[in-house]
Amino acid sequence: MHDGLLVLVWSLVFAGGLGACLWLDGRGLPRTYVRDLLHVGAGVWPLGWGAWQSPWPPVLVAVTGFALLLAVPLVAPRLEAARALERAVSGDGEAWSGLVLYGLSAAAFTAIGLLGRSPFPAAAALLALALGDGLGGLVGRLWGKHRYRVPWAKTKSVEGTLVVVVVAALGTAMAALLFGVPLSVRLLISAGLAAAAAEAVAPRATDNVLVPLAVWLVAGGLESGGAP
Repeated sequence: MHDGLLVLVWSLVFAGGLGACLWLDGRGLPRTYVRDLLHVGAGVWPLGWGAWQSPWPPVLVAVTGFALLLAVPLVAPRLEAARALERAVSGDGEAWSGLVLYGLSAAAFTAIGLLGRSPFPAAAALLALALGDGLGGLVGRLWGKHRYRVPWAKTKSVEGTLVVVVVAALGTAMAALLFGVPLSVRLLISAGLAAAAAEAVAPRATDNVLVPLAVWLVAGGLESGGAP
């Protein structure tokens, strides 16, 4: 598929995801669950990296998405659509800044992955963020019974943390299969534990940066970051 058409397709996916958030918020779904769906749904992005012919258009798409997220609070006082979107996925203990940091991670790891030697560590990082962190938080809120808290971080649950370990490892496995990287039990366990540890100790909202960074490092990101 031509890169220009892919830019259009992914722009529509991005806009459709935000539109779905507005629709779900309008139907009364609590904001924290709207945000969870957006968080997890963004995991489709690295799954499409292999379809691009050049690395620059997807990097531009990711950077543009980050810039738009950054701009929403700035234009919200003057633009009703931006104001409605900000209301749909922030509040109820969730700050818009966390979504901005998510967009920053998506843009940064897209560039690192597609402009470096191997996209695998960056794809593993973003899948661990989307799936592991996203589903771990959801499970912790709904079914978490055993709570703990690092002094500077949010309260977590043992159940949610275990989900982060397992699902971040599965996300890493997906990235390895997608980009032809040999799987090892050691790698999967290390990625899962790194994601869970980063999520547990991260100050509020910064898990959207620290979780993918931790997984990227464990998955060999420093070795993959040079020019191809």
